[in-house]
Amino acid sequence: MRLVLYTLCLVSAFLFSCKNPSGDTKDGALAEYKGKFLYKTDIPEDIWKKFSQGDSTGLLKSFIDKWLENQVLVHAAEEKLTDEEKNKEKLIEDYRNSLLIYEYHQKLVKEKMDTGVTEQEISAFYENNISTFQLRKNIVKIRYVKINKGKADVGKLKKLMQNLSPENDAVLKAYVEKEADNFYLDSNWLYLDDITKEIPLDENYDQQRFLANNKFISIEENDILYLLYIIDFRIRNAISPIEFERDKIKDIIKYQRKLDFLKNNQKSLFEKAIDNGEVKYYIKNK
Repeated sequence: MRLVLYTLCLVSAFLFSCKNPSGDTKDGALAEYKGKFLYKTDIPEDIWKKFSQGDSTGLLKSFIDKWLENQVLVHAAEEKLTDEEKNKEKLIEDYRNSLLIYEYHQKLVKEKMDTGVTEQEISAFYENNISTFQLRKNIVKIRYVKINKGKADVGKLKKLMQNLSPENDAVLKAYVEKEADNFYLDSNWLYLDDITKEIPLDENYDQQRFLANNKFISIEENDILYLLYIIDFRIRNAISPIEFERDKIKDIIKYQRKLDFLKNNQKSLFEKAIDNGEVKYYIKNK
């Protein structure tokens, strides 16, 4: 981000620093190339502030050198290119128009478009496109606790982790918040890869066999106990559950709605301009 800002500042200085408000003059100039001057007002505020504090002379010199290098290159281009090759007015106008349209669309969407997505819309989209929601990795719903062996009541933890109820959930959460080094008790779907990064498993283990043959896993390493209870799982290439795809579906619906909204707005504006006589065609039929 700093590099981008620095580059934008440099471009701004290159485009707009050729003239002093009081006219082209050496007074107060920091650098000159063939009658074009770089002034203090063209230097980014943070660079000048550091220079004024005496700790960034090199940064200021680097900025000035880059400006001078650009001036030299521009002069070389002016000398080499034809008038036709140097004419960039159309390109600049197209770029400006694109920026204006982009900003207009952003503001329009923010102010006018409905961004709410209902559960009915999510369900309908999922059902209508269910074949596209195929898992690329194994996913799981789990309960996970990492705890020092000396603090662990394994029997109590095992019972609480496997018996899902609001009462047990509250007791388990209070216990692990106080005693565990790490834990995960949410009911969201997760990639199995993300979970097994936390647990010391054999690197060559087969995930699908692991899921099929394990429900409650207890692993001890260096006095640390890893407890994992697998509530549910889906294997790779199976249809992904709607809960796992909900956020993605919402984004897709919003994006499609945005495209339709902007398309309809464009059509409406154009039709209104035609009705008002603001659009004129000068094409002669052959």
